[in-house]
Amino acid sequence: MIRFIICNLCTLLILTGCWDQRQFKNVKLTLTIGYDEGEEGEIYETVSIPTVKGSEGIVEETVQVLSSDARTPLDARDKIDQMISESFNPSKVKVVLIGDELAKSDIYPLLDNFYRNPNSNLNAQLTIVEGTAKEAINFNSTGDTKISEYISGILKGASSATHAHADNMQMLWGELIEEGEDFTLPLLKVDEESDVIKFNGLGLMREDYYTGIKISPEQSTLFLLMEGNKGNVARMTRKVLDDQPTPILEYITFQVLDFDRKMKIRPEGKEVNVDMALNLDIHVTEYPHDHLVDEKIIEDLNNDLSNILTEEASEIFSITQEANSDVFSIGRMLKAYHPDVWKELDWAEGYKDVTFNPKVEVTIQNHGIIN
Repeated sequence: MIRFIICNLCTLLILTGCWDQRQFKNVKLTLTIGYDEGEEGEIYETVSIPTVKGSEGIVEETVQVLSSDARTPLDARDKIDQMISESFNPSKVKVVLIGDELAKSDIYPLLDNFYRNPNSNLNAQLTIVEGTAKEAINFNSTGDTKISEYISGILKGASSATHAHADNMQMLWGELIEEGEDFTLPLLKVDEESDVIKFNGLGLMREDYYTGIKISPEQSTLFLLMEGNKGNVARMTRKVLDDQPTPILEYITFQVLDFDRKMKIRPEGKEVNVDMALNLDIHVTEYPHDHLVDEKIIEDLNNDLSNILTEEASEIFSITQEANSDVFSIGRMLKAYHPDVWKELDWAEGYKDVTFNPKVEVTIQNHGIIN
């Protein structure tokens, strides 16, 4: 018995307990943070703070939206902390929004504290708002859904439908600091006419700033496939016919079942050529003309879609070059596999001079349960 007591006492001595616990009842958690361009070079931070109160089985939730001008994000937090009861705590933030005007300058200073603070939630999603972040955070037509859940739900849906990446702030860190590689951020827009916030394409980043040039929502699925990424569903609608009795007869909708993308870099002196082959196996989900058992019709559709998507791929490459945004990591691959060529190039402007040669091949594998 004495031996048992001594063992228990020794065990208690090495237990740390909960010395570093943080009581949520003593803090105000924010789930959404937004940054906009302020006056005279300052930033304008907006936060959404939900508060839940309950008694006798009745739960009431209120949301407080606060804003402050400041010199730095931490300075803004200090000012917001002075406006609320308890302590302001951003450790559970789910989405970080940046207004497009502010995003056109260096965004890293806005994110520096997130990466330095061990309590930061690096699973948070980062997005750009066409307009102001404050406008999006103040959006109140979401029913009972918190704005953080509404926006993160939009981004999750866009990722699942192969319109956007599923990157969080931790995954973006490498792309922020990696030389020879740029990235995209999802764009959101408050549509006042429809009273919704909608996904509005992918913003092309150059190093740490938004170029102001984007991949449209209609181009985003093909763009991600060109990058080698696919969500749960990849569906596209394209016009394949002209002069039909009604417009609906001019289009085909298909879903990508499987894909294979190969990219080859061929440097010739200081000239860089990139060949991209993208093979798509598709399932036709809508084609009002029917007759998809006819081999000639299927062959013609394969050729038409291949030509259409090849032309679109060329246009996407041109858009990225206009933005000088190396989202396909050509510089990184040059640096890794052709270091001598990389040393001779000024990649700050070199991406604009790359010659891209895309080729998309479409094969209809399935056309549904009807002819």
